[in-house]
Amino acid sequence: MGLGLAWGWAAATPFQIEVRMLGRPLTSSQRKTVDEAMTRVSSLITSSFVPVQVDEDARACDRALPAVHELARHLIIYVNVTRLGRDLYADSTPCDLHDGTYLPIYALIDLNSTGLNDLSHADLLDTMIHETLHALGVGTLWTSDTRVSISGDQDDTRFIRKVGRTYYYTAPRGLAAYRALGGQATPGIPLDPDAGHWAGNAVCSEILSGTAGDYTGRVNPISVLTLAALQDLGYGVNLAAASAFRLPRHACPVD
Repeated sequence: MGLGLAWGWAAATPFQIEVRMLGRPLTSSQRKTVDEAMTRVSSLITSSFVPVQVDEDARACDRALPAVHELARHLIIYVNVTRLGRDLYADSTPCDLHDGTYLPIYALIDLNSTGLNDLSHADLLDTMIHETLHALGVGTLWTSDTRVSISGDQDDTRFIRKVGRTYYYTAPRGLAAYRALGGQATPGIPLDPDAGHWAGNAVCSEILSGTAGDYTGRVNPISVLTLAALQDLGYGVNLAAASAFRLPRHACPVD
C-alpha cells in the first residue's frame, strides 16, 4: 500500500462516491443503474470523507486497476466489467484504508459480463447496492487482517467470532439492531460460512443476506441491521434511509 497523508489544507468533504469504469463498456441504461446504486448507498452515509494523498502503482490492489497518484477527495470505486464465470454476479473489495478510521479510500467492484445483459434493472440495481456496501467494508473489513491502513497500521478490532463451525457477528451496534428486530443475538448474529454475509436463514432477503441473490426481480431491503454494521465500522448513518424490514418468524418466504 502507498503512503497517504491528509493534507492540512484539504478539508473534509461530504460523503460521495466517484465511479470509474473499467473493462467492457456498459449500455447507457446499465450505467444509469450503477449510478443509481451509488446514489442510494451514498444517501445512507452522513459522515464526511477526509481527502488523502494516494500513490499506488498499477495492480497494487488488483491486476485490473491502474496506477493511482492523486489526492482522493471522495471514495473512489472502480467498476470493472469482466468475465467471472457463470455462478457469480459480482465481487468487491476495499483497497487502501484511511489512517485512524480504517475506512476505504478506494475500492473495486468486479461486475460479471457473462449474463449481464440478461439482468433486469431491479436485479442489476440490487447487485450493485450489495457490492457497494461490501466496498464500504460491510462483510469485507470485519477481521483484523483486513484492517490495515494506508500507512501500514493495523487495527485489532474484530467484528466476528467463530463458535464451533458457525461464524457470528458480534459488534455492538449490529447486535443491538438485531435484538431490536426480535433476533436472538447469542452469541451473535449468525453469518454465512463465508463470514461476510448475514446468514440466509436468519434474515432471508435482506440486502446483505447470503441468499439475497435468490430473491430476484426486486431490490432487497437495506435494513437497520446493515446500517448498524456501517456504524460499527465508523460511518455516520442516516437511519431514516433504511428500508422497512422484519426478521422472518419461521421459514423464509419463497419469493
